[in-house]
Amino acid sequence: MQLIPIPIRGTEFTSRSGKVKGPPVKTRVIIMALSSFLSMQPRLIAATTEESDTILDDAPFTTARANALGGALSTIAEDLDAIYYNPAGIGGLGFDASPRKSPFTSTFVFPYAGVSMNQTADTVRKEFSAKGAQSDANAGAAILDAHAGKRQYLRATLMPMGFISGRIAVAPTIDHQIAAVPMPDNPGQVHMRYRTFSGTIIGSSVADYANRLSLGVSQTIGTIQETDGTFDYLDFADVEKRKTALGENRKTYTASTTNVGLTIRLPKKIAPTFAIVARNMGNTKNRATNPADEPLYFNEDLTAGASISPKLGKFGRLNVLVEASHLTQIHVPAIKKLHGGVELLVGGDNGHAPVGIRLGGNEAGMSYGMHLNLELIGIEAESHAVNIGVNNNRVIERRTSFISYINIASF
Repeated sequence: MQLIPIPIRGTEFTSRSGKVKGPPVKTRVIIMALSSFLSMQPRLIAATTEESDTILDDAPFTTARANALGGALSTIAEDLDAIYYNPAGIGGLGFDASPRKSPFTSTFVFPYAGVSMNQTADTVRKEFSAKGAQSDANAGAAILDAHAGKRQYLRATLMPMGFISGRIAVAPTIDHQIAAVPMPDNPGQVHMRYRTFSGTIIGSSVADYANRLSLGVSQTIGTIQETDGTFDYLDFADVEKRKTALGENRKTYTASTTNVGLTIRLPKKIAPTFAIVARNMGNTKNRATNPADEPLYFNEDLTAGASISPKLGKFGRLNVLVEASHLTQIHVPAIKKLHGGVELLVGGDNGHAPVGIRLGGNEAGMSYGMHLNLELIGIEAESHAVNIGVNNNRVIERRTSFISYINIASF
């Protein structure tokens, strides 16, 4: 079996040479190895497509901090992740300082890169590395064949640059997500969902002098391309057939998403904080460029959160968070709406602290992660559980994320 490259917006991943054009160097080998999962011959698996689905994330980028905290980030989001999780946090939280004392440019990443994958994809990546499959097609084919028929998920995010100046944030973003699951009733077919987003996320906030009350809004502007369907395996074994299959089923949308957030922080030692956020406010309707195609809808996620953030002397700060999300979606069971997390920051008050340790959880299971801020360079990693079950089925998938960035503002 020859390894098959997946075309991603004109970028080709070649297994024999290992030469890749596209993502940053540290993610190239990972993406090259994982993107070839469509060349697997699908087989029957325990969790069928009637029980599970190819679940993608509506967020326009991946963030290790939110994932590690079980998704509970609304009350402490303050870096680039605030653009989506709570725009009111853009410009800083201001625990101990007024906005006038905050640095004018708190974040200037150049670049920000992240990759996420599920357990099967991570196993394939490790085996590719251990057995030198990047340059040995036969070894790569054997590894992929051994994991054939299992669900695959891969995500790659790249912000070529992103900055927060004062209380304004701008983040040009390129994001790819791809998930696939074999069809239980036809081992020659695979159900695949592949989405790309390219555009810019902008946001701003206003706050009172003491930074106790803040209000923010953000807007996502760009293009979404999505392929969602069931394909014959043989259509992906041939380069021309693969291009035809993807081209005929690809739909293009104009992305326009609005997020609004409000944060209230009380002047107490434990800094009790309350937040309410409307992501994809009013149910986002991404219009198709082809009038014959239906719009792509993102359901509104109305979230309410609360947290306490006691300062641990000169040691750092502890954040304890609880949230209820999807409050306007009555079809979502109450147990799936609740999530929470705990974050220990060492040497600082916020996400730029030198060390951060995170633990969270939701209905799907536990999550955990950490970050190291080495001034100019930042590294984050996490693991979280996702329920990809359809209807009342509970099918748990564990996904892992790795983030790296260079923050020129801290240099």
